[in-house]
Amino acid sequence: MTVHQPVTVRRLAASAALLLLTCGCSIPSTGPVRSGLAATGIQPGTRLYFPGQQGIRLAIRPGTRREDLQQTLDTLLAGPDRAEQRTGLYSELPITGRIQATAAPGTVTLRLSWPAASLSTTAIQQLVCTTEDAPAAGPPPRVAIVSSDAPGAIQQQCDLHRDG
Repeated sequence: MTVHQPVTVRRLAASAALLLLTCGCSIPSTGPVRSGLAATGIQPGTRLYFPGQQGIRLAIRPGTRREDLQQTLDTLLAGPDRAEQRTGLYSELPITGRIQATAAPGTVTLRLSWPAASLSTTAIQQLVCTTEDAPAAGPPPRVAIVSSDAPGAIQQQCDLHRDG
């Protein structure tokens, strides 16, 4: 015994299918849309780390090229610029003093002109995170800090870059 569907159900299904085909998905074709430059990955500029209300964070100085490590550290010591200060960023590094960076494959040694014990944990993180992020290519280097009160190198790692 065969059951025949009423003609009206078949017509309704055919009409619905035809309606869907003619309407499409209601998205008009627009052609290419100009929306600026394509994403390139890492934003160009000098990459510096400063503390703020939400902890230490990256500040990128747009319009500048990524500097060599010593220039980057000198820029970090100068502190946040006015625009960065308006967003609540500040520095815990001493205003006076110098950092001498020496790079070897995979490692950077920072020689501080002031005692490391005088630095807060946040100030050390500013130095280490900026140093790890300074190279334009390759994995982050290991960072060792040497100062008058710590003549043996103290290995440090940026908390923001830690795995896990």
